[in-house]
Amino acid sequence: MFSWLRARATRHVHDEERQPGTSLDPDVMECLLAVLDPEIGVSVVHLGLVYRATRTPERIDVDLTLTTRACPLGEALVDDVQTNLRRRFNDCPTVLVRLVWTPLWTPERITKIGWTQLGGRTVEIGRRCS
Repeated sequence: MFSWLRARATRHVHDEERQPGTSLDPDVMECLLAVLDPEIGVSVVHLGLVYRATRTPERIDVDLTLTTRACPLGEALVDDVQTNLRRRFNDCPTVLVRLVWTPLWTPERITKIGWTQLGGRTVEIGRRCS
């Protein structure tokens, strides 16, 4: 049942992908603003879950993480990201969304808008998953 998660968890991240925020296409990020964490209700962008988002005419690549590896909603979140990207960029033949675990997500990645939307629920983030 969780074989997809194990496969993605063991993916090795290339050195150029280790620094989140280095490749964030603004159009892709704008599209991903509509993808809400299913439990927290805040955009994956504002939670800081998107580590890489690149786009060419032939391909869109997105690397994102979860607040915890144990989250059972990871596959649903990946599907939601793919659906939104395919809807917005319907002429792009390849959309690849991967879960990555390096670097580990921390609450410091949450944007100011994300913190505002959370309304100070910092304790809940550690208990919930995205």
